[in-house]
Amino acid sequence: MDAKIAHSYTNTIENDYISLEKISNPSNVLSHPLQETETLESQGPLTPPENDDSPVPATISLALPSELVERIFLLLDTKSVLICRLVNREFNAIIQSSTLVQYCLVCKAAGVIDNPQSPLSYGERLEALKKREDAWRKLKPAFETTIKINDLPSTLYELSAGNYFLSDINRRDLYHCRLPSSPQDDPQWCRIPGHGPGQSWSGSIVEMGMAVYEHDLVVNVICSQVQVGNHAGMRRNSLDLVLLKFSTGEYHPLARHPLIHVQRSLSALPYICVKIVGNNLALVVHDLLDGSKLFIFDWKTGHKRLQHQATEGAYEYSGSVPVFVSPELLLVPNLILSCFEVWHLLPSHNPPVHILSLQLPAVSVNYSIIGINCHGEPSPFLHSMSYFPPRPFFPSSENSIIIVKLLFQSLPGFRKAYKLIMHRRALLDMIQKWTSPSFLKQQEGLPTWLTTEVTVHQVADPNDGSVRLGAQSKLVSTMPHPGSRDSPTLAISQISPTSPTSHSSSGSAPSTCRYNNLQVKWADWGPPTSRWFQVNKSHRGWINQSTGQRFAFLGPNPRDKTKCIVRVADFNLHNVKRNAETMMAQRRGEGEDNGGNDNDGEGKKEEELEKLDHEGVFSEEVCMGLKCVVYHALGEYDFDIVLMDEERLLGFKIHPEGRVESIKVLYFG
Repeated sequence: MDAKIAHSYTNTIENDYISLEKISNPSNVLSHPLQETETLESQGPLTPPENDDSPVPATISLALPSELVERIFLLLDTKSVLICRLVNREFNAIIQSSTLVQYCLVCKAAGVIDNPQSPLSYGERLEALKKREDAWRKLKPAFETTIKINDLPSTLYELSAGNYFLSDINRRDLYHCRLPSSPQDDPQWCRIPGHGPGQSWSGSIVEMGMAVYEHDLVVNVICSQVQVGNHAGMRRNSLDLVLLKFSTGEYHPLARHPLIHVQRSLSALPYICVKIVGNNLALVVHDLLDGSKLFIFDWKTGHKRLQHQATEGAYEYSGSVPVFVSPELLLVPNLILSCFEVWHLLPSHNPPVHILSLQLPAVSVNYSIIGINCHGEPSPFLHSMSYFPPRPFFPSSENSIIIVKLLFQSLPGFRKAYKLIMHRRALLDMIQKWTSPSFLKQQEGLPTWLTTEVTVHQVADPNDGSVRLGAQSKLVSTMPHPGSRDSPTLAISQISPTSPTSHSSSGSAPSTCRYNNLQVKWADWGPPTSRWFQVNKSHRGWINQSTGQRFAFLGPNPRDKTKCIVRVADFNLHNVKRNAETMMAQRRGEGEDNGGNDNDGEGKKEEELEKLDHEGVFSEEVCMGLKCVVYHALGEYDFDIVLMDEERLLGFKIHPEGRVESIKVLYFG
């Protein structure tokens, strides 16, 4: 995999931060710059020569109109804009007086992206964003309301795009409720036919997938019983995808085949998970009778790009929910090998490739991993997001966190659960690092590899005659061994057609090859990207979903065991740095010495990574370097589970039978 694969969507995590209060204060010029790598649209940082201590003139005559200078500032990265405030008073005045520049700076500090379709002015967007950030920081919601779900007793749920989704008790139809954004909103439940408009069918919805913002798309995964051949007694279960337009409930107009067949099996209740980004639909299937498989479809054409046969039990139930780390990189947990598979989804004329295996910490002999479950919202996107609602801004995918729930079981049956939080940008940087040929050449000892066999066949599209590649792959060696440094992408390209528009008969002989994918030990990738939390034993069975850079979790209430305390962990780098400096200032005010540990390169020690007290679950030391601020000023509630999106915290009350009774919505704006 070439080092530039992830360049277009990968930035490094920086240490400095922007204070939302200080940005608009003219007396605070360049108080805390945000260091960012430049984007494709930005220019290089306008930094002065390192050893140039000559004074900057108080005024510089501007040859350009202030409106044009403002537009130039908008093309710069954040650090360069803030440095420009030091140049002279005129630059500083333009930056301070420009609502648009101020709004862009605050967006970057808050880790959100602007919505160009919003009807609000930039001044209104700026005030809304400051108000929202202040509400989350103080944990003071603008209002609270409750949504009743008495008539929809289902445990199949999803939170996406400001909507809460449920299936009915028979899993035949899908219902969704637009979550309230003001106290006057009256949430209503709307029905989406499970199999599309006007269709009568048998079977049930076993999973659902969403790409509402990017495609206005909802995917229902249907499992139904079908007859095989002419014998009435020979029946199998068919697994199919139904592609629907969220806003209308009709079949999606961009899907050439709104019903895509996946497979047939003897199992009636396979474990399924589906994720969509761009044209790629990733489907994980674990069938007790047919093993674990990963499918990659082009949902618009219906073309099956990949069918990967994993090791037995690799994607077992209660684990292996995949996450798109970027539009081209898919993270799939592997329960048996205790790792995250990293798949590179090459352009449509090449099959996806397994490029890395990121290993989890080694588990002690007294425990085993029985569940790995990932969640990462918002998903990255490739398109213009034309289905955005008229909100002023949205959380940035690149700046969001990925939440992994790991469930462990000891030999006597005792269970423990942990939440592993990974920062998406840090993870992308780490993947780019370990797929860089120049980096691998610097390694003194050869890393270990797994071997995958892939068979590629050409399929001619009956509509336009174009040739596409489909691949079947399987892991043929799970024994770590020193392998070739060749990239798996090179092995695949050797059997690819000369161009994506090549014409060939669909009966062309398939090509088979083997390639190695690198195994990276936890200590070599995990600590800088992650943080761990132990999960309260009463909440181990639930998946805490979150959107953006915050994560909510429940803690025990020492005063009232019937209620819990809700805490919110904030992984925004600017808030973390500001909180650290505030605490340092408080210590200094109390007369404490920082020990001179400022890491200035003159004998001062680098800050050590924190160590997880895992109580013997792992057989190796587990360090964590990802910082967060934990807020726990929210009141006491009787929630059984909490979910979060970019605007709300949702507290769920669960019936003893397992269904959701009600949802408490706390809106933060």
